[in-house]
Amino acid sequence: MSGGAKPDYVDHRKRLRQRFLDGGADALPDYELLELLLTMAIPRGDVKPAAKALMARFGTFDGVVNASVDDLRTVKGLGEV
Repeated sequence: MSGGAKPDYVDHRKRLRQRFLDGGADALPDYELLELLLTMAIPRGDVKPAAKALMARFGTFDGVVNASVDDLRTVKGLGEV
C-alpha cells in the first residue's frame, strides 16, 4: 500500500454504524446487520467471519436471532457472550 492508504478493514465498524444510522436496517445486508450486533458483544476483533458463519448455519437474520443459545454456541467464534 502506498501513500498511507488504509486497508479496507480500518474503521469498518464505524462505517457499518454510520450506514445503519443513515439508512436503518434496510441499508445493510443481513450478515452486516449481524456484524453490527456482534460488535456490541465483542468489543475487539473481526466479527465478519462469525456473522457469515451464523448466516451459513441458520440461513436468515431471523434464524439467527431465534436460535437457541445451545445452537448458537456451535458456531465457531461465539462463546458465552
